[in-house]
This record gives sequence, structure tokens and C-alpha cells, in this order.
Amino acid sequence: MLTVEQVGKEYPPAGPLLRMVARTAHSEPVRALEGIAFDVAPGEVLGVVGPNGAGKSTLIRLCTNLLTPTEGRVLLRGYDVRRAPPEVRARVGVVLADERALYWRLTGRQNLCFFGVMAGLTRAEAELRADELLQELDLAGRDRRVFGYSSGMRVRLSVARALMAHPDLLILDEPTRSLDPVASDHLLARLAELAARGCAVVMATHRLEEVAEICDHALVLDDGRQRAHLRVDDLRGGARSVPASLRALLTAELGP
Repeated sequence: MLTVEQVGKEYPPAGPLLRMVARTAHSEPVRALEGIAFDVAPGEVLGVVGPNGAGKSTLIRLCTNLLTPTEGRVLLRGYDVRRAPPEVRARVGVVLADERALYWRLTGRQNLCFFGVMAGLTRAEAELRADELLQELDLAGRDRRVFGYSSGMRVRLSVARALMAHPDLLILDEPTRSLDPVASDHLLARLAELAARGCAVVMATHRLEEVAEICDHALVLDDGRQRAHLRVDDLRGGARSVPASLRALLTAELGP
């Protein structure tokens, strides 16, 4: 489904003209990712974990063609995300941190119908799908303008938007950080159901207990580098293939 082949990303420093008018944190190139490689099969859930600044959000954006890798490539069902963006957009749903794609002066249902039609659904199909997702994500009966939504409701609406066209791959960047525990558990259960139906899921998160709950594999990033790509069951079971230092780092959160 999703294949990442030795992907790296380097941000060049700001040019001299830009440095005259804007603050910049770096005057040298910044290496955000290096040598990232993994696969996600249909029906699998991959948890991307690591400390702040590890490169999780950069990786999410590279997988969705919002950023271009400096080297390597990302394939979705054999399509290079850089060379075949229409084919990729038709097969992937994306939920970013600090989502800003929603139209705040439209209702939640109007947003979903709009994005559904933009994704190729007919108006009738979009309306039916919108009603289904509003119900599944506990937004039915709350169909008011989005500027009146709480932050958690907007997150759930963003997930609904990403699911409108039945994507093959769902990519989420910290989707539960604005949710209360009940809503978080409900969303995780929904993601597990999607995976059971064959959808591949990639989820960046700081909450390792979520990885333990629904993920098949964990991709561990640190300082832009891939420290491990392993089965969550192996990590829990203390497999010899898992380095002791890495196991000690993560098992405190994942549990026995």
C-alpha cells in the first residue's frame, strides 16, 4: 500500500534578502529526515512515535506530497506521490495537526458535502456519506457552523472529511491531542474498524498507549533518523530483536 524508500529531507537556509526582513532560526541547511524506509500493508496500522522535533510531522507531509523529499521516494499503490498527485489524492485521506482546511462559516454537514463532491462523489452520494460519518463520529445533531465547534469537534469533523471518499490510506498527525478520553477512545476504535476493513492507517502520536492499543507496528524516530521499525507485539514481549535501550525507552509507556 504505502512504501517509503530511503527518504530524506533537508531545508535550505533562508536567502540573504529574506534574512533582512524576517527572523530565521538557522543560517545553515537543516537536516530534518534521513534514511527513512518502511512499508504499510492494507489493513495495517503504523504508529509513528518520537520526541518533539523528531521529524514526525515532516514525514507525514512527505507521505501526502505536501513536502518534496530531498532524496528517496514515496509510493502509494505503486504511484510515486511526486509524479502522480491526482492518483494519490484519490486514494489518501489526510488529517493534519492544526487542521485549517475546514470552512468555518459553513456547517459541518455542508463542509463534508463540499469536500465529498470535490473528491468525485455525486451530490446525493456526498449527502448520504456525510450523514453516515456525522453519526459515526458523534457529530449528528450538532450541525451548526464550524466556528461554533469545540476544538475536539473540529478534529472529528476533519477525520470525517478525510474519510468522505473511502480512502485506501488514512494519514493522521496527532489526531487525539484535542480530544477528551471518551472521544479519543471512540476515534481509536473507529480507526481499528477501518483497518479491519482493509484501510491502511498511519498515525503520528506522542501517546504510546495509543500505539499499544491499535497499532501493528511502531516507527520510532529521533532527531530525524529512524531508530526502529518493529512489531508492537515484539516490543511488549521483550523480543531479543528489540535493542534493550529502545525497549527500556518505550515499554514504560506501552506496558508489559
